[in-house]
Amino acid sequence: MAKILTIGIVVVMLVVGFVIGLVSSPFLIAQNSATTDTVWENIQKTGVIKVGTDPTWPPYQLRDTVTNEIVGFEVDLANACAQKLGLTIQWNDVGFDNIILSVQQGSLDMGVSGFSVTPERLDQVSFTLPHSTTEGQVVMLTSTMAAKGITTLNSLEDFKNLGITVGVQAGNVEQEELQNAGVDIRTWSDSASPFQDLTSGNPSVQAVYAETPITTSWIATFQAQGKDLGVVYSHPYYPVAFLVAKNSHTLLDKMDGALAQLIYDGTVDQLKAKWHA
Repeated sequence: MAKILTIGIVVVMLVVGFVIGLVSSPFLIAQNSATTDTVWENIQKTGVIKVGTDPTWPPYQLRDTVTNEIVGFEVDLANACAQKLGLTIQWNDVGFDNIILSVQQGSLDMGVSGFSVTPERLDQVSFTLPHSTTEGQVVMLTSTMAAKGITTLNSLEDFKNLGITVGVQAGNVEQEELQNAGVDIRTWSDSASPFQDLTSGNPSVQAVYAETPITTSWIATFQAQGKDLGVVYSHPYYPVAFLVAKNSHTLLDKMDGALAQLIYDGTVDQLKAKWHA
């Protein structure tokens, strides 16, 4: 009997230990869930989420030519999320390569600017549920493609081998990829300038690397001006999401909940159709 009792006690201890370990596992409970989310506390007091965006990334965000307000697919989506939470958004025009740092330092609560979810950025900030997946594309003037006898290229290294200078927005993932491939590049602080240079009378670049639906938007814009652009290289790309600081776990959870509802009720698809995103 004593032996059976001893075995029973050991089994109970093992079960209790297993349950405690399961509940405390970082895979089930966020490691920072016990800490105070001061960002969310301040948002609750003010009713406002401070968001940074670079409005040169159509159709995700751009300036309305009449009102000069920041508009776009991600703008509408973030506003819809805030509305679900009973909040409003204060939109701040911030250079793309300064947004993450501003979120980390606390001057912004969230970044909404076509951010690709990459392993490197996940070390710096936290991302919401992705709202889109994209395709990386390099575009050129069709006249340049014809002059160089190019239809499609198979890798970024091909641009290096052909001596093609590629324009790109500073601070984004495409810049790093081009540098790793040894391609000659020129960078700008916004996304519009590389395309404007490419289609100018005296361009300094012969191609631009960006991602859909931004490339699609710029191709349509310049086609309306009689300047035809073609895609010479493309490949699957990263998902896109909003970002918050690492310790903003409550804000992250709230945004994820709102996004999930907007995906479920069809709002995300409706906004994508509205903005051709």
